[in-house]
Amino acid sequence: MDLRAPSPAAVRWLPEEECASRVVLADRAARGEFAALQAVLHRLGVPTVRFDAAQADGGRDPLTISLDDGLVTLEGRSFRPTVVWARGPMPRAIPDGYAGSLIGADSWSALVGQLAALAPAGLPGGDRAGRLAQLAGAAAAGVRTPRTIVTTDPRTAEALKGDRLVVKVLDEHFVEAVPGRLVGLLAEVVGRETLMRRRPPGFPVIVQEYVEHDLELRVYYLDGDLHAFAVTKPSPDAPWRNPAAVSVRGMPVPPRAAEVVERLARGWGLTYGAFDLLLTPEDVVFLEVNADGDWRWFETKAGTRALTNAAAAMVMTLHANVQRAAAPPPIGDVLDFLVLGSETW
Repeated sequence: MDLRAPSPAAVRWLPEEECASRVVLADRAARGEFAALQAVLHRLGVPTVRFDAAQADGGRDPLTISLDDGLVTLEGRSFRPTVVWARGPMPRAIPDGYAGSLIGADSWSALVGQLAALAPAGLPGGDRAGRLAQLAGAAAAGVRTPRTIVTTDPRTAEALKGDRLVVKVLDEHFVEAVPGRLVGLLAEVVGRETLMRRRPPGFPVIVQEYVEHDLELRVYYLDGDLHAFAVTKPSPDAPWRNPAAVSVRGMPVPPRAAEVVERLARGWGLTYGAFDLLLTPEDVVFLEVNADGDWRWFETKAGTRALTNAAAAMVMTLHANVQRAAAPPPIGDVLDFLVLGSETW
């Protein structure tokens, strides 16, 4: 995955005029979601600033956050964030091999991730639980999950049934070997005999039973709003290796899938999440949820902009709620409060 595509500027303000409060969108600019989202929010009258962590230069464009009053100063402009939406992966490459570069990359990543904690509304919300915690949480909530083991030697997966098994990494699929260039190990469906002949990878991996299914779904949860895509692909890694072979179509969310997504999103405190599910004749099978899940690729394949518009509506509502909560109460409410207070003395 190549994230080296340049953006016009590391920081993009819409509108250009000074605004007392803004929505903050922090991402790698080469991913298209936030560029499209910022354009829609601008048309809706929501002030935004889009921040590309990969191009940030703390010396040229100083960024200061006051923990006393929550004021953010960037490029000489000061504002209070109402909603902060931060999406990974953040820059992690260290081209010169110097440990200080890694500390710097981690510091930028920590700033972008923790900025959301300083705003009244933060996205995606909840905890970014790892795959094992997600599977355990879904099972505890009564949702079916694939039978799973974690092992440094997949040849020990005899306990899992079936001739085909799914192998995936335990944490992120990608690492940033050089700045802007991601390489990774993608999930794959492997025949049992093939897997038994392989050498162990030397690190822990997830091995799961392959679940026969009627339909694979990507369901997006946006603060209670749900959008679904049916996905047909020849292999789990096809969206990266052979995107032309992948078919995506928008569809109504099946009620049983909606119930599962809403239950899990509420339980995990998510405001946004991209859920991967399988539908069988009997069950909804939970695979994982990606709190940083892209949507523009699915939109483009399905020929729609429904997700970008839904994301803009969600952020606009969160922004308006923060603005409303910060506004002084109407004079009538103040008078009612004073009268009530006088009656209690």
